[in-house]
Amino acid sequence: MFNLDPTQQEWVEKAFDRLTLTEKIGQLVCERATDMLGRKDPAKWLDKYPVGSLFVGSEIIHDGAQDSASVAECVEKFNSSGKNIPLAVCGDFEHGIGRNIQGFTHLPDLMALAATFDPQLAYEYGKIIAEEGRSIGLHWGFGPVADLNLNPQNFVTNTRCMGDNPEHAISMLRELVRGMQENGMAACPKHFPGDGTDTRNQHIVTSLNLLDEEDWERKHGKVFQALIDAGAASIMIGHLGFPGYETIDGKKGKFCPATASKKILTDLLRKEMGFEGIILSDALCMNGYISWGGYEDRIIDSFNAGMDVFLWPDTEKFIPLIIKALADGRVAEERLEESVRRVLTFKAWLGIDQAGKPMPLEKGKFEDNGKTATAIAEKSITLLRNRDNSIPLTLPEGVELLAVTIPESEKAQKPMAYFTERLASRGYQVTGCKLSEMHKHDLDKFAAVFLLCNAKPLYVEYPVNNYSLWNFMINEKIKKRIYISFGTPYFLYEIAEADNYMNVYSDSRESVDAAIKALFGEIPCHGRSPVTMKHCFAFGDGRGRK
Repeated sequence: MFNLDPTQQEWVEKAFDRLTLTEKIGQLVCERATDMLGRKDPAKWLDKYPVGSLFVGSEIIHDGAQDSASVAECVEKFNSSGKNIPLAVCGDFEHGIGRNIQGFTHLPDLMALAATFDPQLAYEYGKIIAEEGRSIGLHWGFGPVADLNLNPQNFVTNTRCMGDNPEHAISMLRELVRGMQENGMAACPKHFPGDGTDTRNQHIVTSLNLLDEEDWERKHGKVFQALIDAGAASIMIGHLGFPGYETIDGKKGKFCPATASKKILTDLLRKEMGFEGIILSDALCMNGYISWGGYEDRIIDSFNAGMDVFLWPDTEKFIPLIIKALADGRVAEERLEESVRRVLTFKAWLGIDQAGKPMPLEKGKFEDNGKTATAIAEKSITLLRNRDNSIPLTLPEGVELLAVTIPESEKAQKPMAYFTERLASRGYQVTGCKLSEMHKHDLDKFAAVFLLCNAKPLYVEYPVNNYSLWNFMINEKIKKRIYISFGTPYFLYEIAEADNYMNVYSDSRESVDAAIKALFGEIPCHGRSPVTMKHCFAFGDGRGRK
């Protein structure tokens, strides 16, 4: 898996030999940077709890840093605090680090990339994540999402993934992973054995991969196997039960999350699929994991199952527990040493044995990356319906327009204010409102009313079957309706009588700009749907595609 030269291999052996027991266990821990920042003396804490990895995802970037220089300073501060082995610095950079760090590129959501059907853009997507991340000292990106969105009502995947077609997902994900790893950042496809079939959220409950073993091998298994064969350095495990592969636990009366299952991690992932890289847990604060059992039982189950790196395991409890479990025989020293050597080899492969210094970007590179983000956004726009020939729009300058947004949450509403702003910059009088407030406006005066859906999975409202849609769909005062989804690609199913409909898949500024250009016929709608919605549209559909 990790082909090291003699110098790197020598470093691994020397590093392993000088580690104390506590330091060995620490290599299995990924600590949260926000927790480190809250401590009075991080260097002193690291002496006592010498963790191996540091997560600097959106939490620290949002709360503790506003620009790239301060993030780089924070990373350097923690890395220089380690006395023995440099930290692997990581985070959730699924669509670029620019979503949270000023001055970097904010890439459209992964499903927008999928809609381009362009593997070269997938490579560039991965390259941007890697080169911008490495420029401030980041080594390891927790992505891409390799799940298949096989259930439109799934709360975790949706626009975060490449769609529902395994062959298409493989063609794009393989290039994205290559783009990351050829440019110095380890990729981490997630969430094995595959999310996207259940309607539940593993933050709340142990959700399930509902495929039988044979169907799984044709779908999720095929995708993950392709990425393993392509050299993915790590894989994140989801808090997902897998009834098609492992029966329900008779004593507990529940399915074991993959994060604690030896059958899934060792028998399936290691032995059957031949994965030799780092096995990383998803965040261990999620109830899909916590509900498996008491702290000691679930951690030891995961350790014995074959987990290499534990994401936020409550370090001050984790290290003493493993020391105690080694002493009383609940875990074996050989199991510990296996993961420690794998982590050290991983670090040597990434160059972290040389302290993982940031790699400066060429002058003008950010501008070039921004152009790539725009290219992805513009090529992703998918026009699925245009029965009334409303698109391209022809509206006299100065007319009044209304932009109505669902869902009602601030996270869904805020990005749509940019749509209103950009529309107004074209000389129109534009009003924005929530769907529930539409009745407050005199609809007769608007030349067109836009219904903007920004329903997204995970931390933003996702269900969109809002009762208020009734009034929108039948209101005779509305002269022209224009339907656009910046979130879920399945919104057309909820408004099946719509005469026009566009999928954008992302609410990044580049995506909003691209949508407006497409609305006015300034760019073609070349995007193709990366998902199927039965009785509505099919994989590959798109009225403007070539």
